[in-house]
Amino acid sequence: RYLMEERHLSKEAVDWFVRAGLIYEESRYHNIVFKGNDKSGVTHFASMRGVFDRNGKYFKCDVAGNDKNYGFNVWNMGNSEVAVFEGAIDLMSYTDMYYDFKTNKLALGMLSDAPLVRFLQEHLQIGKIKFCLDNDSPGRKAAEMLMEKYYQLGYEVEDCSPPSDYKDYNMWLQELRKEDFQQIRKMEKAR
Repeated sequence: RYLMEERHLSKEAVDWFVRAGLIYEESRYHNIVFKGNDKSGVTHFASMRGVFDRNGKYFKCDVAGNDKNYGFNVWNMGNSEVAVFEGAIDLMSYTDMYYDFKTNKLALGMLSDAPLVRFLQEHLQIGKIKFCLDNDSPGRKAAEMLMEKYYQLGYEVEDCSPPSDYKDYNMWLQELRKEDFQQIRKMEKAR
């Protein structure tokens, strides 16, 4: 419910991530758990996000025993590019916006590229990296640094940040959904 009502992800997208075994609801506190799997499907990383924000504060943590060399990811061995995000909800927002359930995507869970290094080691077919990092100062700085690093390593790189009016992909998705809702209301009033 949190992902659909607060973050404006579609039911179809949320259901897809649940069916794929990439997210689930933790039973004790109802936190969302985002899993980071290797190419064999073994989970090495899990992070939790609380569903109840209080006065702008929210619960967020990594599960004990995490391997920070992995991140929340979607992979397809038949695809040769990967879109890289800071957070899992931005990855899910991109997937929903572009109805893209087939390409490789990775959420770093931070601005360090350790999960990207591991992902590229496991997915040798990757030749292009799309950096979809946030539009804030740390995100822009990290995108610039990472694009230079991976360009020097021989990858094709692209800066795919959301439009400058939006901090991240989820903020962009939320605004698009508001606009869609306003259009529907206008059409209903015109009847």
